[in-house]
This record gives sequence, structure tokens and C-alpha cells, in this order.
Amino acid sequence: MLAARHPDPLSQVLTLAGARCRLTGKLSASGQWALRFPARGRLKIIAVRRGSCTFASGGQSGELRSGEAIAVSGDCPLVVRTHADVPPIDAETMTVPDHRIGTADEFFGVGGEVTVEPGGEALLVQALPPLLHISAAHPQASALGWLLRELDTEMSCDRPGYSFTRDQLAQLLLVQVLRAYLAQPNALPAGTLRVLADVRVAPAAQALHENPAHAWRLDELARLAAMSRTGFAARFRAIAGVPPFAYLTEWRMRIAAYELTHHDATVGELSAQVGYTSESAFITAFKRAFGATPLQHRHHHHLHRAEPSA
Repeated sequence: MLAARHPDPLSQVLTLAGARCRLTGKLSASGQWALRFPARGRLKIIAVRRGSCTFASGGQSGELRSGEAIAVSGDCPLVVRTHADVPPIDAETMTVPDHRIGTADEFFGVGGEVTVEPGGEALLVQALPPLLHISAAHPQASALGWLLRELDTEMSCDRPGYSFTRDQLAQLLLVQVLRAYLAQPNALPAGTLRVLADVRVAPAAQALHENPAHAWRLDELARLAAMSRTGFAARFRAIAGVPPFAYLTEWRMRIAAYELTHHDATVGELSAQVGYTSESAFITAFKRAFGATPLQHRHHHHLHRAEPSA
């Protein structure tokens, strides 16, 4: 079951979303330059190891210095540049992963893009604000600096195991960025990540995620949060966007959908694992959430995976 494999809620979110961070390339540059990244609906990460540039996206702008990073949700184009009067080059014309502008290495940065499985957008990308700047003063800056040094080394020479190492460092980059988001809960829109980041509600949310099959009562959850029933219910709804038990039902259905498509549990086994004493009640709840029965959902997923890519 998911909670046994991944006890902490953020790891569960990443697993259910099928989130993978892929390094899209590195940029070594000098002189005046500007790049424009189109809106692709995917979380984009730009991190600077050396030098500095400015960034602008969706009405937000600032300076990106060595050891810093930005993450943008992908709803708006992103422009990074060294001088305002330089027209930007479309970054999609950069056909090689290691791109160079100029002859010196005044600037060195890496880019990453996060993909999710179908349905994962709501859990991850849509649960994030349009842009986050991880500055040198941010609590995650030291971990980010270490990651950038390691990425610099691994992307500069083809040592044994470099491909595997780059993939793992890219995943670590995603985790550090998400930790930076969670450190600023008021910047997050209502949703799962905001719930996990809220210091008052987090203990109750942790319990829900650790044991989704339990027949939770409102007074139990309120006690974990050290709040009154009324206060807890109001605060939870404000940061989650839904009442506590609607959140729990949605989370149970997401777990069920994942288990159906990634593991071999029967519908009866799965209904018990997510807290349903009646298999028919589970099937009804699942169909309400996804528009298909559990077996139809599993069959559709397997058919989709079996289709040859274009």
C-alpha cells in the first residue's frame, strides 16, 4: 500500500502524480543574451551556478544570482536575460542540451522540466503558485547550492554512471524546490500542498495520509491539530478548498486509481485498503470520482500504455 512504501505525504504526492524532473540542458554564456521559454503547462526550473541574469514571467520579475533558482508553473512564458535591450531567442531553437552563447563562462545555469502522469497536474502543478524565487537567503539555498555543484560536475564530464546520477540529482532538485514552496505556505493556493505546509493542520493531515483506511472522526482530527472541531473544520476547508472528509475521500480515490494501474490488488482488496467495508460502495465512490468503474479504469490505463507512441 502507498503509505507503507512512502510514509511521508510529500513523497506520496510525488508518487501519485508520477512526477519526474528531467534536465533539459545547461547554458554556458558570456556577454549580452536573452532567452524566452514558451508556456508549456509544465513546471520549469532554472538554477544558476555561476553569474547572474534577470527573469520575468506573468508580471513577476527579479534578479537570479549564483546559487539561486526559480520555478515557474508553465502557464506564462518565461524570459531570462542579462540586458533588457537584447531581443530574446526562442529557447526551443536550442537543439542541443549543452548550449553556449559567447566564448567565456561568465554564466552557467541548468534547466529542468517536470512531467506528470495524466491527472497529476491537479496534485502538483496546479497546486503551486505561478512563480517561486529561491533566493540566497532562503532556507533551502544551501542544499540547492550543493545540488548545483554536483550537477555542474556531472554535466561537465562523462564519468561512469553519469546518466543515472544526473537523473537522481534532477529528482533531488525537484524535491528541494517543493520544500521551498512548503516553507512559504501562504503563497500556495488551496490544495494538498497547502494542507501539508500548514503548521496547524499538518499533524491531522499527516495522520490522514499515514492511515487513509481509518474511520476518522472530526473530533479525532481536531484533537491532533490541537483545535476545536469548528475551528479545525473551518481552517481545513480554507486551506484545502474542501471539507476534511471530502479531502479524505478524494485522497482515497487517488490512491485507489494509482494502485489499480501500478499494482495487482483486486477491487475487493483495494476497497478494504482505502477504508471501505462495502465493495459496492467503493465502486460507486470510484465511479463518481473518475467516471468509470475500477476495472474499467485499469483496463483503459493498460490499453493506453500498450498503444505504440507516434
